[in-house]
Amino acid sequence: MPGRALTLLAIAVFAAPSAFGDNSAQVERMFLERTAIAAADKYCNLFTEGERLALRSGLYQAEGELLRANYDPAKMERLANEVRTHAKALGCDHPSVLEVAGTIRSSYRQFTKTNALDYPASNSTWSASRSEHDVWAVMQVDKASDVIFGLRREDNEKPDKLTLAVAIPWSSKPSSAVQLYIRDVAKMRDPWLGQIFATNAAIAPAPRSISRPEWTGRVKEWEDNVGDWYHVYYFAPSAVERLELLDPREAVLLELTPSPLAKDKTAVKIPFEVGDIRAARAFAMIPKPPVSTIVAAAAAAAPAAPAH
Repeated sequence: MPGRALTLLAIAVFAAPSAFGDNSAQVERMFLERTAIAAADKYCNLFTEGERLALRSGLYQAEGELLRANYDPAKMERLANEVRTHAKALGCDHPSVLEVAGTIRSSYRQFTKTNALDYPASNSTWSASRSEHDVWAVMQVDKASDVIFGLRREDNEKPDKLTLAVAIPWSSKPSSAVQLYIRDVAKMRDPWLGQIFATNAAIAPAPRSISRPEWTGRVKEWEDNVGDWYHVYYFAPSAVERLELLDPREAVLLELTPSPLAKDKTAVKIPFEVGDIRAARAFAMIPKPPVSTIVAAAAAAAPAAPAH
C-alpha cells in the first residue's frame, strides 16, 4: 500500500465512501490515500484552508465508514502510520506529491459548489450546511421528541465559529437543566460500543460510571423558518472537543431535567449517535470561495463555443 498510497483518482478525492457501496477495500484505499496526502500537506503546506478542510472531512468520513464496517482499528492505525512515513519520505517536490496536490485543487474547485451534505451513521444522519444563512451548520433531529442537536452559527460570532447546542420545542415550563453525558476518556480509554453489535443495532451511550456531563449555560428562544419556537441551550467549547474524541460508533446521552412547575418530574433522556460529526463539522467550516474562483470554475465548466 505505501508504494501506491498517493495514486489518487480525481473522482475519489472528495467522494463519499458510501458511493462505493460495501466495498471495504475501496474505502480502505480511500482512507489511506487521504491520510497520505494529508501528511504531505502537513510537511509541505500544499493546500488552502478550504482545501484542507475538505480533505479532512473526507478522511474522517472514510475512517468512520471503516469502523462501522468492523474494520480493525489497530490495523487502520498501523497502515496509516506507514503511509504517513512514506509521504514524508517522498519529499515536497516529488512528482507524485505535486500531481496529487494538483488533483486535489482541481477537484476542490468543483466541490465548492456543494453547499449541503448528509453524513449518515448507523441509525441517524448529521445534516451539514456551508451556507452562512443556515443557523444550524450541523444538525441531528430526534424524531420522537423533535429535539435538535448540533452546531449552530450565531450572528454575533465569527462565521467559522460553531457552537454546540440543543433546541427543545417551546414550552411554558421549559427544562430547568440540560446535560450531555459523554464518555470520559480519562476513565475509559477504549470506545464504549455497548449494544452496537446487537441485532437491532440499539444506540447505547456509555454508563454514568465512565461518563462525565457537560452542562449548558446560556439559553434563548428561537423561531425557525416555519414559525415553530424552541428553547435553545448552549454548551461550552469543551463539549465539542470531548465529542470529537469519541469513536464514530459511540453515542452520547442528552438529559433534560423538567421544570419544578412541571406536573411530570421524570427526566427526559435522548441518545444521539456520534457518527461522522467531525467530518460534518469540517465540511460546514469550508469557507465560501472568492468570486474569482467561482467565475473561473463556471468558465471551465461552460461548453466551448462552436467553431465557425
